[in-house]
Amino acid sequence: MLGKYDGVKRLSKDVIGKGFHFSSEAYDVLGKDMELKLEPLIRKAEEYAQREGRTEILPGDVVKSINFNAGQKSPRILIAHVTAGAGHQRAAEAIAKAFQNLYPTANVKLVDTLDYINSVYKKVYSTSYLALVKHSPRLWGYIYDRYDKDEKIDDKFRQSMENLQASDFRDLLDDFSPDAVICTHFLPMELISRWKKKRKSSLPLYTVVTDFALHAFWIVEEVNAYFVASQEVARELETRGAGVKSIYQTGIPVDPIFSTLPLQSEMRDKLGISRELPTVLLMGGGYGVGDLTSLVRSFRSVSLDMQLLVVAGRNEQLQEELSQIATSLQITCRVYGFVNNVHELMRASDLVISKPGGLSTSEALAAQCPMMIINPIPGQEQRNSDYLLENGAACILHNIADGAYYVENLLRDQERLGYMTQQARKTGRKDAAMEIARRVVELGQLEI
Repeated sequence: MLGKYDGVKRLSKDVIGKGFHFSSEAYDVLGKDMELKLEPLIRKAEEYAQREGRTEILPGDVVKSINFNAGQKSPRILIAHVTAGAGHQRAAEAIAKAFQNLYPTANVKLVDTLDYINSVYKKVYSTSYLALVKHSPRLWGYIYDRYDKDEKIDDKFRQSMENLQASDFRDLLDDFSPDAVICTHFLPMELISRWKKKRKSSLPLYTVVTDFALHAFWIVEEVNAYFVASQEVARELETRGAGVKSIYQTGIPVDPIFSTLPLQSEMRDKLGISRELPTVLLMGGGYGVGDLTSLVRSFRSVSLDMQLLVVAGRNEQLQEELSQIATSLQITCRVYGFVNNVHELMRASDLVISKPGGLSTSEALAAQCPMMIINPIPGQEQRNSDYLLENGAACILHNIADGAYYVENLLRDQERLGYMTQQARKTGRKDAAMEIARRVVELGQLEI
């Protein structure tokens, strides 16, 4: 018959030094002490499991319990995005950085959901979006509108989620055992919603809408709170049946570094460009999508002295082509590839010329820089464009080949440009990521 502390004896024999042994009373003392220390660990682990509606205690529950009882209150935050375009990822990274700044003890895990699903679907999903946007934007706009307006098509899409073979993602949820999940894309939202219903879980699920307009895909069951860019998006969630009471108008999250940008003149000094010349930033997005070559070429005929900053993104061929065009201009023109200091380039500029993606738009506004919109993709970018124009923080450029003419006219019209700058400052939300992090801690009653 096994004694009460036989397990302790076996463990002790593996640890005790050579030449030493325990008396039977010493085993009893050690066993009772371990029992006392083990009980609060188990009770706290049970509490974490109970929050999720589980009776099985998982490794993540034990780890959190050990940390809690050791005085390390480090909540586990899962931030899930998708790398279809760069915006969803940048928003997720901004929130992760906000947690790092505000709650350095928090255990934050940033994941690309595509890494945890069927590899074939991942390849199709990640390549098809960019291909459509680049080569068939009207077709993308048609698909965007159909899925937004036709409930039957939307239902079929959601049913297709069953075929993603997302067991690895479900395993991630079990193993990491998060205290809260934040999604910046609808795909992880859908997967977690299904996981919550199947497990009858109360895991807090928070959604960050990364555009200035709402699409039906963002309306998912089991969401505890939404963080949105504007009052209009909040209104759409309410009227389209999202069924969530907690909707916060925080703005789209940008890197917290936007909150600490210096004066424009100081930033120009740092970049080594003229303090005095009007400065225009031209951006083609992270993948260099957009007709930047025609736009830059149009500046051959400009008569106003200015300086251009041109970002080609990850498209090396485009960068080389733009660099060649830049040598033919009579004005200063710097060409960059992919950059990590977009906040500096925007702050140094008087005008940003760019496609109106949700994140690039939010970054420009946070840098207090008005926009000239080019080539909005039918769908979400067109709606973002409408929002900017309605709020007076942007104008739109239809004739890219003659872009320099319109840029020069705007730069000469200081009253109009000043108004646009004022509206950009008014519309921008540079602290959105920090506010979202604080709200998640508050709403989830996280122990920090």
